[in-house]
Amino acid sequence: MVDGMKQQKSASISELEQQIVEYLGKLPPKILGIERSAPVEILAMTPGAYNLNYHVVVNGKRFIFRVNIQQQSGLTDQIDYEFRVMKFLEPYQITARVFHCDNTKSHFEFDVLIEEYLEGPWISLTEREVPFIAALLVRLHSLDSSMLNLITWNDPLLDTVRLVEMDLQEYRSKKSAEARVIALTEHFLKIMNPRVIEKQSMFAPDGLNHTDVAIDNFVNTTQGLKLIDWEKPRFDDCSYDVCCFLAEPAQLWCTPNTLSQKGRDIFLKEYIRLAGKDEGMFLEKVQVREPLVAVHWIFWGLNRMCDLKDQTTASALQQVHEERVSRWERIADPRLIEKLIETL
Repeated sequence: MVDGMKQQKSASISELEQQIVEYLGKLPPKILGIERSAPVEILAMTPGAYNLNYHVVVNGKRFIFRVNIQQQSGLTDQIDYEFRVMKFLEPYQITARVFHCDNTKSHFEFDVLIEEYLEGPWISLTEREVPFIAALLVRLHSLDSSMLNLITWNDPLLDTVRLVEMDLQEYRSKKSAEARVIALTEHFLKIMNPRVIEKQSMFAPDGLNHTDVAIDNFVNTTQGLKLIDWEKPRFDDCSYDVCCFLAEPAQLWCTPNTLSQKGRDIFLKEYIRLAGKDEGMFLEKVQVREPLVAVHWIFWGLNRMCDLKDQTTASALQQVHEERVSRWERIADPRLIEKLIETL
């Protein structure tokens, strides 16, 4: 039975690859900035938690052919939203160039996006790298994104609490949810709520945030550091991206190693300097918001692990998620919530 399921998955993936080759072969070459749309070759596939990212070569030029399986943002026009934000960012050398999106579902069951392939490794959380990460985030956060119709968090700290509450609500609905996790999170929120009420007026939306600044979304290219995976950017208090980068579960998603205290201090000092922030106020904002962002990441892992256990993972992502169990397990650990509670 298991072998049969694996064969079925492989067959469906091969069928999708064939559709991609045919689609690219028929796409007008000028869309991709090439002379002709053939020959087409698929080199590899890098899975995301919600997307399948195919590395393709068309007439000798490399692209990412992104197949959007699920919508992490909750938007019905997910791929259009991603495309619009990336188009806006093109002049600023912050992300890959984007060439084409197709939300018609006339060729594929899912929406697709074609973007530039970025050559280079992830960042590795070294103290040498963190000033460059800080500089990239400051450049992003300083852009005037008023022309974009962005998701906006008008009450950023309270909205972060609501995000965690929605995570907990989703978790409660899972068959394999554990009472210990629910009790720990309720205790965490009970401690946090008075702090949120006291500090929420410090937060206001002031910039375009990527919102998923895990280390595997930073690529060290020959043209400098760039950010990929623009599924859910929003207009928010820019402390969100800073807290996301610093949150231990976000780091653990990619590596068993975490940023050193020295590296953390270097990052914050450089970000505050370049952004021209009031140091005391900004550090206070990070202190109150980071635990909430960290719990959101923990629940991201917990809910995906429950999906696997409950056999409710989207079929197109089943194999991908099974292969990442060790990564899900690193962040889906109730001890991380206990650790956060001890710091409050």
